[in-house]
Amino acid sequence: MRVLPVPFSLIVLACGAAYADDVPAWIKDAAALPVPAYPAKVRSVVLLHEEAVTVEADGRRVMRERGAIRILQPNGDSIRAYRSYNSKTGRVRDFQGWLMPPSGKPVPYSKTRIVDIALSKNDVYDEARAKVLDCGSATVGSIFAWEVTEEEKSVFTQDSFEFQGRSPVVLARFLVTLPAAWELEPVVFNHDKVEPKVSGSTYTWEVRNLPWIEPEDYSPSLSALAPRLAVSYFPPSNNTAGLRGFKDWAAVSAWLASFVDPPADVTESVRAKAIQLTAGASSEIDKIKPIAAFVQATNYVEVALNLTRGGGYTPRPSQETLARNYGDCKDKATLMRALLKAVGVDSYLTTIDAEDRTFVQAGWASPQQFNHAIVAIQVSDSVALPAVIEGPSGRLLMFDPTDSLTRVGDLPQGEQGSYALVIAGAKGALLKMPVLPASSNRTESVVKASLNTDGDVDARIEQQYFGQSGVAMRAIEKFQGGPELRKLFERSFSRRLPGASLAGIVTEGPAGQDRFALSMGLTADRFAQIMQGRLFIVRPGLLNPGGEYFFATTKRTAPVKLEAVLRHDSVSIKTPPGFKLDELPEPVEIKSSYGSLRASWTVKDGEIFMDETLEILETLVPASDYLKVREFFDSVSGARGAPVVLLKQ
Repeated sequence: MRVLPVPFSLIVLACGAAYADDVPAWIKDAAALPVPAYPAKVRSVVLLHEEAVTVEADGRRVMRERGAIRILQPNGDSIRAYRSYNSKTGRVRDFQGWLMPPSGKPVPYSKTRIVDIALSKNDVYDEARAKVLDCGSATVGSIFAWEVTEEEKSVFTQDSFEFQGRSPVVLARFLVTLPAAWELEPVVFNHDKVEPKVSGSTYTWEVRNLPWIEPEDYSPSLSALAPRLAVSYFPPSNNTAGLRGFKDWAAVSAWLASFVDPPADVTESVRAKAIQLTAGASSEIDKIKPIAAFVQATNYVEVALNLTRGGGYTPRPSQETLARNYGDCKDKATLMRALLKAVGVDSYLTTIDAEDRTFVQAGWASPQQFNHAIVAIQVSDSVALPAVIEGPSGRLLMFDPTDSLTRVGDLPQGEQGSYALVIAGAKGALLKMPVLPASSNRTESVVKASLNTDGDVDARIEQQYFGQSGVAMRAIEKFQGGPELRKLFERSFSRRLPGASLAGIVTEGPAGQDRFALSMGLTADRFAQIMQGRLFIVRPGLLNPGGEYFFATTKRTAPVKLEAVLRHDSVSIKTPPGFKLDELPEPVEIKSSYGSLRASWTVKDGEIFMDETLEILETLVPASDYLKVREFFDSVSGARGAPVVLLKQ
């Protein structure tokens, strides 16, 4: 439900049509810019990315985007120039592209190469579309350039610009031209403050020589790393178009409430359904749970209509969603609000980013930061659940009725810790969503195994997942199937036990329950090392499934993102007859600001026992501390690989 599509066009390679004698001067200027040296892994550099926005008094905007990219390395990726727009309130007026090979004449692209596509698979309900110039390959040293002009009429008096994707950028520029007497307020994220150059009513921001953002494991999202700019325009209060700016989050909430509250009115059909669902329920939580389950089961169909006129936030009337048994996130949230209201429970539609908990920035009061809707339910002190927070109007139970796998009292992992706007008229507020404790996201496993005299192991692994760890497993099984679940564990064990084989994977755990159980068999040849024909070296911790963080490199440029996890694993291994204990690891206890590990080993009556508890804390570790976090996980890995040595009698 992102209200305005982000217009940033990205990496482009090209093949051409007929030759042309020349290209626009701005492309020549971009081609002449000095380019720093980059690592060999960098395949292309953005010489220029520019967006110029002209705002008219009635809210109409004309946006001209220019870009030029130099190819540095051979690249087989499918890459394209791209511009999204709203088909109802705007259009792409012009789109041109050129290829400048290292030698020879520039090549323009034919208009027939530009394709118009729907942004959603369900284009029946989607007004958002895009123009795409798809390209093939280009020789190293080639420059692809494009220019696109879009116009749009919108009620929004805000805009944003991404200075960079992952590729390095030589020059990025954003220009805004406003009508007379309009004011402007900018904010920059992930970069030092950039002061605009002002000429009359035109504001220009420039940044230069942005480095490559290398993809690294366990990193924050790109939106938390790449610099971007957000601007708010403030027209005079007496403007004839009725436009208004957003000074704070209360103003955003008051504006959105006019769209989202009327559709949540209670009708007779909604009241009848609510009474049916809550028959026999006495407490408020007993009323909330069956309503939540019903709305979760309502079919999800994306509906993206009239985005730039506020329609992107306007749900269908609740009785319509109830009758049709489908809707998008805001429709499902509105239906739930109406059903709750019918049984005396108040709630608020709440906007959030469903994919990236770091995307929404508190410093920019804008409805354009959100792409999803959930529900904030007013509850009393009797409801004690991890997803309850304190709001401006009391205690709020946060719930996502679109996520069919997350129960009441829990929140999807990607929404935990995110900012979300509780739409409560002028009393609305941007609130930080709870980050559930590790105990709510725990995993418990029991491994029972036996060894033969050749060192081969035959094991049965029983795991129980709680909270979001269980949701992830349910999602893989439900949406990707059992074979993909098997591959997940095969990849995990193959790092420690090459040649391991899994069989008999069985899952159990009805939707709505906190627990998801999984059982599987594992066999591996030569799990125990045999030395000198007499020593058996057994590493029980290698049978613990999951929980690893692997850091192979010695250097790091991005922060390390750790998510809260609590694991308790126990392993028992029956040894073949005729062996006695020769050496046992000392108990291990590791504590750090990133987590903790406790592990112990015993041998009794021909059986090895290992007990391990690992907790990882929710932490964003700066790149400067990378070696410390790497050392912690190396210590965890070392403890898991600690050997029990048996001696053949």
